[in-house]
Amino acid sequence: SSALESAPSPLAAAARTPFRRCGRGRSGARAMATPQPLVEAGLEIEYQEGGTKLVVRDARRDACAIRNRGGEALAQLLMANRQFKALDISEAGISDNGVSHICLTLRQTDQLESLSLSPVGLAGLDFLLGVLRRCTRLTTLSASLVDVGTLVAAAQNVTPEDYDVTAYAGRPKGEDEEEEEPPADAGEDDEEEPEERERKKLEKLRKLLNENDYDSSDEASKPAVAAPPSGASGPSSTLLQRLNEFVEVVRKKPNLTYVSCAGDAVPEDIRREIERAVMDHCELQERRAKAREERGARTAYDALRDQMAELGSSLEAATEAMDALPGEDPGVVEATRLGIRGFIGRRLFAALGEALFECQRFKSKENEAVADWQGETAFLAMYIRKLAREADEAAKKQALAAGN
Repeated sequence: SSALESAPSPLAAAARTPFRRCGRGRSGARAMATPQPLVEAGLEIEYQEGGTKLVVRDARRDACAIRNRGGEALAQLLMANRQFKALDISEAGISDNGVSHICLTLRQTDQLESLSLSPVGLAGLDFLLGVLRRCTRLTTLSASLVDVGTLVAAAQNVTPEDYDVTAYAGRPKGEDEEEEEPPADAGEDDEEEPEERERKKLEKLRKLLNENDYDSSDEASKPAVAAPPSGASGPSSTLLQRLNEFVEVVRKKPNLTYVSCAGDAVPEDIRREIERAVMDHCELQERRAKAREERGARTAYDALRDQMAELGSSLEAATEAMDALPGEDPGVVEATRLGIRGFIGRRLFAALGEALFECQRFKSKENEAVADWQGETAFLAMYIRKLAREADEAAKKQALAAGN
């Protein structure tokens, strides 16, 4: 028993099992070996986009609907392989129970950028809302909703009609059954006076009449329950409440640039609200991208202007230092050379020279971080990045001071 307790779970062992390359599927995707728990669940997996996208399909569509769909095994696979950035289970048949395992894992890892789900009910929608609230890397979401509590077939065995006992008339008496004995108080009723028996009968009759004692005018005050029109069915109040929460979460997540919420029970106004929120997110990202481009363009222009000004000052200094040759007018002296070498030395090699000096200073102190050439290269790169960051901060401060 101790050996069994110490043995790892089959799901965790399957998640850690290395995959072997078996060939290529459609669109050049790599076909990899499927973990055994997913094979037993009737699923097949396919790796696409260089192994960053995982596509899961139902390999046995004609199998029994009430079976393990492999949601827990798939969640273990995602937990053990963080390189997955996209997950597509739209054709896997994994419903609410399996989606719950996957969503709980995604809330911990926050690794996906794209997620496509198979149809789920209200239970699966609750777990999906948790993913939207917690995951900040998710940009693409596709889901299909059904207005039921859960799509798990085992949960549909009990219906509200099973609790209706109004039509129960009691167990019929068989021919072989013995006649029931009269109650013990039957003799007492015979011993009672006739007046007492009449009084009890009258009380029972009065109690029965009082239960249904109301006027026909009182029926108008009761709220009439309108029967739904034949052939028309609207979404339930629970689904509408969850969909409103879904829209609010999408509005608060600017990382979402594509959201598809399909299903016959999803109202058209909810879909429009989702599309409007996604369009706002896309416009916001476009404005941010343009702002970054403009900021980069202004920085390059300013750097070029400063370099031209430095070149001009070098040219003026060279002109002042030159003397007139014999026979030339001292007032008109044309510049014949420019200190390009000195300019390049100041602009290009100043930072590198400072980094080399600091590296040698650390080596003289026998620092182990710069003992080999790899350490020296890493130190030089780190120091040059530091100088570049300081130069950017100084330029920003100068721009702010000029603006004020």
